Amino acid sequence: MKFITALKTALGMAPGCEQVNEFLAEYVEGTLDEKMRAQFQEHMDMCKCCDHYLDQYRHTIQLTKETDEISVPSELAEHTLAFLRKSNAFASDQDAASS
Repeated sequence: MKFITALKTALGMAPGCEQVNEFLAEYVEGTLDEKMRAQFQEHMDMCKCCDHYLDQYRHTIQLTKETDEISVPSELAEHTLAFLRKSNAFASDQDAASS
């Protein structure tokens, strides 16, 4: 099973790690359609790195829910926003290049 999943991923017939992480929130929230959910789960069964990342993601959500108030240092907020802007700009450039 793992070989077939790895082959599908290599051939672009199944999502890879980067694609799986793009819809991680939807998976956790239960909003993925049935086909994507099955592909996501198949990838998680094969990829221990993504499975571990999913566990950490869920744990972070749980910790956040248990905390009444979180004080984020301004440097961290600025760094995170800069990173996201840079990542989004990079993704936009990639999308434009592939069009």
